[in-house]
Amino acid sequence: MLVGTEWESKDLFSESDSYLVIECGKDFYCSERDNYQLDEANPKFYKSYVWTSEFPGAPTLQISAYDYDDLFGDDLIGTTSLDLEDRYFHPAWQALDGKPIEVRELKHELMMSSQGTITMWLDINKEV
Repeated sequence: MLVGTEWESKDLFSESDSYLVIECGKDFYCSERDNYQLDEANPKFYKSYVWTSEFPGAPTLQISAYDYDDLFGDDLIGTTSLDLEDRYFHPAWQALDGKPIEVRELKHELMMSSQGTITMWLDINKEV
């Protein structure tokens, strides 16, 4: 579940045409560019993404929000990153029966303030 809230607009006279790009190292990449949401500052992406990583050595999960633009190129709204390995090996996180819903801030290296948030849920399933 991924829900965006109050994403900064990158369009001049309307809200951004929002979509996500999700990366976890070189083994997992997903772009939702073809499914952008027209003029939406609070996009809702009710999707589940599954991939395989090895621990130790799992790469950082990166979720980037973009504004679709077919004429001048897409603009980055902001990015949030999660250290999967830190969570996997953290005893308090492993002890949770149900993983909590998180609100993650979107940051952009050229902006001082938050570019919005993503509300999401993450779980790591141990395969034996």
